[in-house]
Amino acid sequence: MHAALEKFFAGAREGLTDTKVEFGDLLSLSPLSVKLDQDPTPLEADELVTLRSADLKPEDAGKKVALLRCTNGQYLILGEVI
Repeated sequence: MHAALEKFFAGAREGLTDTKVEFGDLLSLSPLSVKLDQDPTPLEADELVTLRSADLKPEDAGKKVALLRCTNGQYLILGEVI
């Protein structure tokens, strides 16, 4: 069981180009769009993936979110920054 879990987590870590969290402003949920703090070009829906637990709502537009960059070029939205 331990070996299986370690293999799973190793695979998940390989999908990240770095573990540094990036921040951005959620512009809209439909269509999904986020503007990173360090990049003026907004990320569009095909560049973003959200965790189910992030539970973002339309009224969250304009709020700060945390993201991780993945090797496939997409960004994983972790959730709102409080």
